[in-house]
Amino acid sequence: MVASATPSDVHASSPVIERPGSDLPVTISSSEFCTALTNLTTAVSVIATNGPAGLAGLTCSAVCGVSATPATMVACVNRRSAAHDVITRNDVFCINCLPAARKDLSDLFAGVGRVPMAERFAADQWTVLATGAPCAKDALAAFDCKLADVREIGTHSVLIGYVVATTQNNRAEPLVFQRQQYATTRLL
Repeated sequence: MVASATPSDVHASSPVIERPGSDLPVTISSSEFCTALTNLTTAVSVIATNGPAGLAGLTCSAVCGVSATPATMVACVNRRSAAHDVITRNDVFCINCLPAARKDLSDLFAGVGRVPMAERFAADQWTVLATGAPCAKDALAAFDCKLADVREIGTHSVLIGYVVATTQNNRAEPLVFQRQQYATTRLL
């Protein structure tokens, strides 16, 4: 159960703008949102695809499970990303959750060094599962998905995928991102 925000829960600098016929505020400013978002700790993944539209991938931190029945994942991808249209046309994608040791792979698929897309997929580091989308051999977990739906919200598309295969590596720590820095987790 999620509690709804009361006016005292709203950031003091955020004016509450009411929508006609609604008790919910329209939104906060994008700068306030982005500043607050830096405090959100997220897992780092590379979303990869291959098919008739080509081979592509991108680094993504907006990924989560949706449902166990049917097994479903969601990823939010900026529509300006070169990989966005390739993923939606191929109709398949693999979410590769990165281990802490693979900051280099995150940077590579974030465009650091401007390495051509095909060169980012070194043959010795990738395999495929059921869909043919690239699966990182050392992924902490990989979710091979068939695209089920695409919803456009603001600058991004919410990609909803049915999981058709997985692989796991329980021996590594996860790569996470918070306050514009890479980190990992430790058990308390």
